[in-house]
Amino acid sequence: MNTIFITGSSSGIGKAAAKLFAEKGWRVIATMRTPEKEVELTQYDNVVLYPLDVTKPEQIKKTVSHVLKTESVDVLFNNVGAGMKARLEDVTEEIIYKSFETNLLGMIRVTQAFIPYFKKRRTGTILTTTSLAGIIGLPLDGFYAADKWGMQGLCEMLYFELRPFNIMVKTLVPGVVKTNFKMEQIPYEGYEELMKNQISLLMPNIEEMELPEEAAQDAYVAVTDGDRDRMCYVTGQKAKELYNKRQELGDEKFRCYLREILIPGK
Repeated sequence: MNTIFITGSSSGIGKAAAKLFAEKGWRVIATMRTPEKEVELTQYDNVVLYPLDVTKPEQIKKTVSHVLKTESVDVLFNNVGAGMKARLEDVTEEIIYKSFETNLLGMIRVTQAFIPYFKKRRTGTILTTTSLAGIIGLPLDGFYAADKWGMQGLCEMLYFELRPFNIMVKTLVPGVVKTNFKMEQIPYEGYEELMKNQISLLMPNIEEMELPEEAAQDAYVAVTDGDRDRMCYVTGQKAKELYNKRQELGDEKFRCYLREILIPGK
């Protein structure tokens, strides 16, 4: 039985992935800040819950160490994340550090804890949920965009660094997914029209927004397709359209294309 370790399993893509992998016959190590509150995942015999707050280094060491002593883990799925919408000048030091701790540093800490284990086994897969905001610099993404670009870049580096040890490194790149994803918003006076255009671009039809279960399907493909060369798995129709458009036009022309949609005539 294959085993996957998932962070951020209490909701959204993480919970949907935990359910899907369990239903596919995998053993699932589902981690979250308050596992004692979880009721859905406890219904699966092949799911085990562990406490994990990625902003707490000592808890990461304790939980991962215990898991790797008692389990044979094949896949690490870094999925914890928190977002924001704000003008850059309004983002405080406190918010910056909170975002950095949750998104980037948390992912780094958990990944560091697994690398020696996978290297020793000379096999393993590291899948990380980044974001369309980690590939396209969408306005008002605050420090979240910096975190996600950092995660995407780090994964690309690890793709090369861990290849000699037969460890696959992949990213799941969602656009807007219909979840209770935590998005902190700070008033962005002067950018109301821009945000209206951005919402229309990314969410033209709320009823057709991607569900977490659909993103989980892409996560499952990423860790089971055996493609050692593919790193980036974009999920969601609108995200795929924008990603493909950027590949088609190239960075500079795509930026102009997007500018005309978001701030026409400027």
